[in-house]
Amino acid sequence: MLNENSIEQSFIEQLIAQGYRYFNGTDISPIGDNPQRESFSSVILEEHFKASLKKLNPSVPQSALAEAYQKVINLGTEDIMENNERFHTLLTNGVTVEYSKEGKTKGINVSLIDVKNPENNSFWVVNQLVVKENNNEKRFDVVIFVNGLPLVFVELKSATDEKATLRKAYTQIQNYKKAVPTIFYYNALCIISDGIDATTSSVSAPFSRYLSWKAPKEIKDETRTQLQILTEYMLDKKTLLELICY
Repeated sequence: MLNENSIEQSFIEQLIAQGYRYFNGTDISPIGDNPQRESFSSVILEEHFKASLKKLNPSVPQSALAEAYQKVINLGTEDIMENNERFHTLLTNGVTVEYSKEGKTKGINVSLIDVKNPENNSFWVVNQLVVKENNNEKRFDVVIFVNGLPLVFVELKSATDEKATLRKAYTQIQNYKKAVPTIFYYNALCIISDGIDATTSSVSAPFSRYLSWKAPKEIKDETRTQLQILTEYMLDKKTLLELICY
């Protein structure tokens, strides 16, 4: 039966097979068995993000890491696109922070991800994530976190429901952007799918800019869905990091 739940499960299973770790949003909520978020308004997995900063920047002093963390948490505006752009710059170029050593102030660059060594990063797939913001509460189908940062947003509909189209999934994302905007400050890619067809684009893109991801030319595979192909090739760890950064 191709309903929304089974689509979600098979999508998650495919990502687990590709080396992602799976967490249920309820378990990692602030009141869950394995809390990873400080509050329901948190869109970054705070402790995990801090641990990733330390892992990726072992020689950087703790005070500089703390400053880099604050710069990522507080992007400085209320505007989705302005913050998204600022965050993307930090993600691709690193966060420049200043710290004092022996009386001298030094500039230091703190990396948020390691593009050259994909396995040096953590890739978590989280479903049914509840976020509360501005008196709105929303539950997201699937969010992919890299080093504790919510970089990929996935909205799934069911192909068996005639009303559940890709456009409906797209509209849902637009509604989320209005209701709970903060998670989109950190978004690099949105994916919409009905379990068979799947397209992807940036958070600011109109529906017409959402495109499917093609399998390599030499691979003729008529049996798999667009979602399965996109998951295998675009959400491959190395490809995903390069796509986000370049």
